[in-house]
Amino acid sequence: MSIRRLPPEISGKIAAGEVIERPGSVVRELVDNALDAGARRVDVRVERGGKALIDITDDGAGIPSDQLALAVERHSTSKLSSVDDLGRIQTLGFRGEALASIAAVAELRLRSVPAEGRPGREVLARDERVVAERPVGGARGTRATVRGLFRTIPARLEFLKADRTELAHCLAPVTRAALGHPDTAFTLHDGQRERLRTPGRGGLRGAVQAVYGPDRLDGLIELPPGATLGIDGFVSQPHVQRPSRADIVLFVNGRWVSDRLLSAAVSEAYRNLIPVGRFPMVVLRLTVPPAEVDVNVHPSKAEVRFRRSGEVFRRVAAALRRALASAAETAPLRIDRPVVDQFYFPSSGGAAWQSDSPAPPRALRANGQPAGDGAPDDDPAPVGPPQLRSPVMRPLGQIDHTYVVAAGPRGLYLIDQHAAHERVLFERLARAANGPAQQMLDPVSVQLGADECDWLEAHQDELRALGLDAAPFGPGAWLLRAVPAALGGVDAGRYLQEIAAEAQTDTFQRLEVRDRVRWTLACRAAVKAGASLALEEMTALIRDLQACDLTVTCPHGRPTVVLLSRELLDREFGRT
Repeated sequence: MSIRRLPPEISGKIAAGEVIERPGSVVRELVDNALDAGARRVDVRVERGGKALIDITDDGAGIPSDQLALAVERHSTSKLSSVDDLGRIQTLGFRGEALASIAAVAELRLRSVPAEGRPGREVLARDERVVAERPVGGARGTRATVRGLFRTIPARLEFLKADRTELAHCLAPVTRAALGHPDTAFTLHDGQRERLRTPGRGGLRGAVQAVYGPDRLDGLIELPPGATLGIDGFVSQPHVQRPSRADIVLFVNGRWVSDRLLSAAVSEAYRNLIPVGRFPMVVLRLTVPPAEVDVNVHPSKAEVRFRRSGEVFRRVAAALRRALASAAETAPLRIDRPVVDQFYFPSSGGAAWQSDSPAPPRALRANGQPAGDGAPDDDPAPVGPPQLRSPVMRPLGQIDHTYVVAAGPRGLYLIDQHAAHERVLFERLARAANGPAQQMLDPVSVQLGADECDWLEAHQDELRALGLDAAPFGPGAWLLRAVPAALGGVDAGRYLQEIAAEAQTDTFQRLEVRDRVRWTLACRAAVKAGASLALEEMTALIRDLQACDLTVTCPHGRPTVVLLSRELLDREFGRT
């Protein structure tokens, strides 16, 4: 087979196919150009999901009349002038391929006026060539009209999805641009129907409210602006969860990215706060010096590479974690209707407990049993001074021996005793990492299956670092010599069996070993639903939960506290 040069019309369409994959790609490129031109208003209109028409108008700096025809030629750009510019890119577009690629696969009508009162020009391009042009006037800005996308490439046209699907792909880049550039007002119309409108004022909060709605905004935590590394944005409270990563929106210097490093930092911040397989809502904007990030690593410009990736990861994760911790006490999960059930009130004295009581109430042991009168307290006090992450609550009783009922300054609180105790134990284990282990007076021999033995042998050092000291002791047997000091009083042999058994499950294997063990220990050792608690034990549980850094969910991501607010109670009883 002989080698020959491809005709320009073929090579141009192949190159265009790398940039223009579907109508949404056209929308993304033209919106990027509008933002680079300093537009403060961008109006997008599509028909049939962009297959029939894409029309985008902006009020940015127009293209000079004598350069408009050059703009639709391949590798023509106003954004780079030297190789050195590649190391400090500050624009969204820079490759000089967008307009030429669009003209290679569709009819492109480009109209631009560089300034109010100055003459503008309009060109009509097909197959990467200008076929007509004429002078125009009007307001400053640019209008790009694209018709008949992929009309000359029937095979590509056949692979486009239904109009509704393609519309979603057109809406996505406009939504991202609105969040990344909240000071620019955006509209998107599907035919005559308005699908999106953002105000272009009110900062990121205004854009988030326009995109997601005011109800969603109530469940989001705003990151303080101007934080380390220029991090700002909104992150959801742990109880606001999504089934996919679609609502994790990340920006670097105003550019939307699909970045593994930043996604991993978000996952790290929410680790042990939401269930495995569920995801938060995040709008995160990161501003770094242009020389610290390489944006020229992906054809669609969706990935970036950081010069100091480890530092970026740590600071982003820490900023999100701090925001989640600081807001944890202010927004217990609300419900719309109260739950009515029989209340269980312990028969003990029932005197009202005050938070400044000199004698602390007795605590629950790690295995969920009360410490007992006159017996040494096996439950060590929380490390460091308590941080009241939740309002001070006064326990009243239990519902079905499962939920603790407490009164507080904002209303009535229902506490899942198992989830709350699980959070307490999990944080104790985390604080005691690499801390002292409790040596057992009589080592315990545990029989395990072959797979369980293999897993324990592979992770023996990690378990020892957590305080679980176990070693092989004959065929299928392990000898347990120590357990974490934070879990004094547990049935050590049973917990080792449960850890080894749960290690074989899919959910367990998706977590880091240290969290797997802490998770299982905390879950198995926590007080169970159905356990009767004395009033002082409920008080101790509330006190310990308030001392946690993160209180509103257990390590599985289930809520620990539900608030029936005073406003809700007044409404239900007809007081408002």
